[in-house]
Amino acid sequence: MSEEISEISDSFDELPPTIPVREPRLPRPPFLLIAALLVGVIATWLPLVLAARARVGPSPYPRISLVQDMGIQPKYLEQRASDVFADGRADRLPVAGTVARGTLQEDDFYYRGFSSAVDPANGKAAIKFFDGFPPQVQVDERLLNRGHERFNIYCSPCHGQDGYGNGLVNQDVQAYGEPKWVPPANLNDAVRRGRPSGHIYNTINLGIRNMPGYGAQVPPEDRWAIVAYVRALQFSQNAPASIVPPGKLDGNK
Repeated sequence: MSEEISEISDSFDELPPTIPVREPRLPRPPFLLIAALLVGVIATWLPLVLAARARVGPSPYPRISLVQDMGIQPKYLEQRASDVFADGRADRLPVAGTVARGTLQEDDFYYRGFSSAVDPANGKAAIKFFDGFPPQVQVDERLLNRGHERFNIYCSPCHGQDGYGNGLVNQDVQAYGEPKWVPPANLNDAVRRGRPSGHIYNTINLGIRNMPGYGAQVPPEDRWAIVAYVRALQFSQNAPASIVPPGKLDGNK
């Protein structure tokens, strides 16, 4: 019996296998599932790309802030209406009679060029322009150079670099034939030479007649620098012959 079993077992060993041997692994996922997973992974990169682009590119929209700070706080912007105040305006005017710290400007000579007082005879304000320069203004070469620079920027377009009132603006308007144009003043004539230095300073600061004031663009120290240069320019155009070096008169060189 055992011999028969042994012979049957040997005969099975000699038969070829009917089912091929395969490694034990899962089948390949469907193509659509793989494609969907790849698209999902790539989609997760889009927020990173948009965030990187937002950091380097301009945008008309405010930035996203998870924590509220002063940049996005509730507030009134310029020229907006408000129900809080009786006049309906969000912008508030300065309180009358107040000045910023350090800008009291009590020195009339330095900051205004004139002083005013009530005339007891008629009750009207009397204006007195100061002559010369305030004590804190040192007239030297540095001040004249500064005044020369500021004069060429703010004054010469109308008055000309020589001060005779024929700057580029006047030349252009004259060429156009504007009938209502008022020519700039000649800074070297007797009228302007006879005016106090405070009067010239006030003209630069507040303007005169058709000339606008330049006080918003030119600070007080530069106004006095321009006054000093105008005085030097007037003197150069009206210097007495006694101070001219020999050989420089009558066109001699």
